[in-house]
Amino acid sequence: MIWCIYSMKVPENIREAFSKALKYRRAVVGTASKGGIPNAVPIGVGRFIDGETLCLVDNYFLKTRKNLEENPYAAVTFWVSEEKEGKIVTNEGYQLKGRVEIQTSGELYEKIKAETKAIRADFPVKAIALLRVDEIYDVKAGPTAGRRII
Repeated sequence: MIWCIYSMKVPENIREAFSKALKYRRAVVGTASKGGIPNAVPIGVGRFIDGETLCLVDNYFLKTRKNLEENPYAAVTFWVSEEKEGKIVTNEGYQLKGRVEIQTSGELYEKIKAETKAIRADFPVKAIALLRVDEIYDVKAGPTAGRRII
């Protein structure tokens, strides 16, 4: 059986939500080892490089990097929340899934490395993980939670 994964255009509102969520450290990347052992870690540096590809910076990936080398699929979950009347309310939340390519050299890697170092010189940039989005899910509480959006 041959599996074909097609990347998709991520809507602008979802790309903007990722930027907002990352600003407040409300983003997590999930991976699994070749044997299926799960791993989830918060992420702090990343951005969309085009309408289909999310770039995550490998500053401190350990199990995450090993998992991606064994099993190149990941899920990135993020949410945008605010305080209203003393309660934290999630306005929107998404999970993006897709295949990941690791880069440790090249023009894009050098560009992302320079951008990251300009923001925070002490961050190591071991690699970049390029997630080509092929599924998007709603993770906000309510009747559509867990449903595939695209």
